[in-house]
Amino acid sequence: QWYHGLGPAGQFTLHGLWPDTCTGGQTGSSGCDSSRVYSNVGTIMQDYDSSVYDQMSTYWPSYTGDNNSFWSHEWSKHGTCVTTLDPSCYSSYTQYQDVSDYFTKVLSLRSQYDYYTALKNKGIVPTTSKKYTAAAFKAAIKAELGIDVVLKCSSGTLSEIWAWFNVQNQDAYVPTATWASDTCTTFSYPPKY
Repeated sequence: QWYHGLGPAGQFTLHGLWPDTCTGGQTGSSGCDSSRVYSNVGTIMQDYDSSVYDQMSTYWPSYTGDNNSFWSHEWSKHGTCVTTLDPSCYSSYTQYQDVSDYFTKVLSLRSQYDYYTALKNKGIVPTTSKKYTAAAFKAAIKAELGIDVVLKCSSGTLSEIWAWFNVQNQDAYVPTATWASDTCTTFSYPPKY
């Protein structure tokens, strides 16, 4: 996501990783495993792996300022629906390993698919002096990262870039075709600060 005042000036932040059904539908609104719903994901991650927690604080902040609530929501609603993270999939599961693996993988994908650098490499940088086209953004990301994306805007300003993946084995995320439409064709991409 790209929101004013959220995260580092030269980086997109995360909204989430949302699993779909095999037919492209959304999973349940209350998650998929009530026994793994937690309200203290911030504490869980800080205790389990403080370096991942620090990355979450930098690249996955909540626009409301309540990171724990945001991360707990993302895990409970979406992370519990990643079937390859079910504790039964692990040969030697330890408590909260699934939670850590979810956030670690999402952060890894954000780093691997660095939209900001891909766009910058093609001369697309945040500015208030011009508007950009969806076609230019999509072409730059495709050329640099090899993936197709969907652009989401709010009030004529870029807000999110979405990508889709198929999961192979436990954690191999392979880019695939997009399942949604852009919400903008020409838009602003202003600096965050």
